[in-house]
Amino acid sequence: MTKPWNGLPDQPERSGWHWLKHSNGNYPQPFEWNHDTRQWEVDIDDEGFPEEMVDSGYKYICRCPDPSELAQMRKDEREQAAQVCERWAQACGAIYDLNPTDYSAGEADTWEEAARAIRTLTDEGGKKS
Repeated sequence: MTKPWNGLPDQPERSGWHWLKHSNGNYPQPFEWNHDTRQWEVDIDDEGFPEEMVDSGYKYICRCPDPSELAQMRKDEREQAAQVCERWAQACGAIYDLNPTDYSAGEADTWEEAARAIRTLTDEGGKKS
């Protein structure tokens, strides 16, 4: 059983954006936590104390990753995808070694090419992440 949310984000000593979900809402919403005031920025001119957020029916989901964390996540996912392609290339090469008349040698090259292409993908701004 999970313990009830106390109205504070993970790492309350750090200001930043977090995902919260209202009990009658269909999807999470981003809210900014202000470490200095120890309040949630609810609206432009409105703030919510932690206990008010709990009483209002909000639940904590997680911290919003910052741009550098998102870039690292993309990089990690791309590397995982490239490694899957390389494993397929190795498997195709092994099949070809067992049966040289099989078409697997060409397929192995295709998987290796896919792995290289994934590793050279760029973001919208043209930067490699």
